[in-house]
Amino acid sequence: FTALSKEGHWIPNMPLELQKGFNKKRIDHRHHAMDAIVIACATRDHVNLLNNEAAKPKNQANRYQLSHKLRHYEKVMIDGKERSVPKDFIKPWDSFTQDAQNVLENIIVSFKQNLRVINKTMNFYQHFENGKKTLKRQEKGDSWAIRKPMHKDTIYGEINLRMKKPVSLKDALKNPKAIVEKDLKKKILELLADGKDVKAIKKYFEDNKDVWSDVNLSKIDVYYFTQDIQNRHGQVKERYFATRKSLDTSFDKKKIETSIADTGIQKILLAHLESKGGDPELAFSPDGIDEMNRNIKELNGGKNHQPILKVRVYEKADKFAIGTKGNKSKKFVEAAKGTNLFFAIFESIETDNNSGEEVKVRSYATVPLNMVIDCQKEAGKNWKEKIDSLLKEKEMVANDARLLFMLSPNDLVYLPTEDQIKNGIDAIDRTRIYKFVSGSGPQAFFILYCVANTIVNKVEYSPLNKMERAITGEMIKETCIPLKVDRLGNIVAVNGIKL
Repeated sequence: FTALSKEGHWIPNMPLELQKGFNKKRIDHRHHAMDAIVIACATRDHVNLLNNEAAKPKNQANRYQLSHKLRHYEKVMIDGKERSVPKDFIKPWDSFTQDAQNVLENIIVSFKQNLRVINKTMNFYQHFENGKKTLKRQEKGDSWAIRKPMHKDTIYGEINLRMKKPVSLKDALKNPKAIVEKDLKKKILELLADGKDVKAIKKYFEDNKDVWSDVNLSKIDVYYFTQDIQNRHGQVKERYFATRKSLDTSFDKKKIETSIADTGIQKILLAHLESKGGDPELAFSPDGIDEMNRNIKELNGGKNHQPILKVRVYEKADKFAIGTKGNKSKKFVEAAKGTNLFFAIFESIETDNNSGEEVKVRSYATVPLNMVIDCQKEAGKNWKEKIDSLLKEKEMVANDARLLFMLSPNDLVYLPTEDQIKNGIDAIDRTRIYKFVSGSGPQAFFILYCVANTIVNKVEYSPLNKMERAITGEMIKETCIPLKVDRLGNIVAVNGIKL
């Protein structure tokens, strides 16, 4: 944002509608260093002057002397008289502002890390010994304390959904009763009962194209259940979890069709929504829901149905069970916000299809908190190796991938240029240092290391106030390397190599 000054120069200037709550100094973490530089260069005379400015008029003489000693004065005409008006402070040395700018641009901000996930506790309990109340140390149990929230409050149940997918005729014949089209299923079952094989069935449909013109033998829709699809480790590949939610105006046509588990309720809601012109604000407002439940028999094709106030909503996710005992193994939860503390970056060697050369390819995974807790309890200092094997077991990364490094929130990374990737890093360009903010699945989000706040909320760095791509356009996670910085902002290691 710029504007033309009185002198005809283009200067930074915030629009009036965005000025509320904006402080140009506090958008950059380095303003603390700027304060420190100013304080270091301030003298007792500066302190006295500022104190006298805020004091009573009796200090006017002292203030006059100090002001002329420390500030530039300019003669201007006021009410026809020439007066000396104080301007800016005299610099400690002539090139002070340029030197300060150069120093500030080369300062790297350090961020305090607090990555405690679990640690041992020392618990004491009160009990009576020989009639006296005493404190005794807990000896039974593991005495582990978890330092992060385990999960969100909402409880989910795992469901087994019936879904559709297109398959070839050969695959459809493995389970012909799962074919969606009723007439096609009936005919195929008849042909199989007559002892026809795949070739004979295919020939029958080719010879009778005029009757079965709408049948595509390479894409036959079949039903399947989500829990039947497993990976090579015998684990369910696509898991769906549901919870009950109150009906509200957020349920538009797309949400009803893709997130409500009960198909019968889907039809009723869609019929009611259509009667309101497809407007969920009308259909599922309190009055709209009341009207739907009064007319629910007509909406359900003349069949009775219980009033609908809550619906079972499902989503595809990788949630984890609360526990193992009793019904806790059937209650699932998701990680609380801000508990994805580790983002793993792997590297594998693949062959380029065009050139035939071997190239390095990265893969990514966000490590769930519950996995970190289990691995730290079981493996101790070797917990990263345990996570590496678990991620491969769950097929979150390829088996031949090598763990390069893990990133946690507030970690700094350096984005090397193409030339530095080829020839090595001889110097760090501080404009290419980024701070890791968060990870979600294979996504990693960053922000420039010096940014403390955005100029305009949800505009400057995407609607999330963080970004996957660098200012220069590269995908940060694809080439970044970790930086280790001490508490004074000095770089002590690049990509694990100490300087």
